[in-house]
Amino acid sequence: MRAAYGLCELLAPDFLSGRLLGEAPDGGARLVIRILGARHIAQALLTARAGRTAHRIGGSVDAAHAASMVLLAALDGRYRTPATANAVIALVFAAGEFA
Repeated sequence: MRAAYGLCELLAPDFLSGRLLGEAPDGGARLVIRILGARHIAQALLTARAGRTAHRIGGSVDAAHAASMVLLAALDGRYRTPATANAVIALVFAAGEFA
């Protein structure tokens, strides 16, 4: 699931954002979405056959990402909605890694 999500972010950053939020991201946000997509793909590859410790590390990375998105949502009203949506998605991935 993570790899597919990352691939969508990397190759079609407007698609998921448009579906989730109803609007296309600006140029800077599009670049960040692609970078995060690459991170999701790398994390999926690293944890695919890894042990429990790797999943805990991955979950911690996801939780840290969620926290950074909550902070962005609190500090910058322009990105409040996409940052909040991204925080929720990151927490879902974190829960999956910890489970």
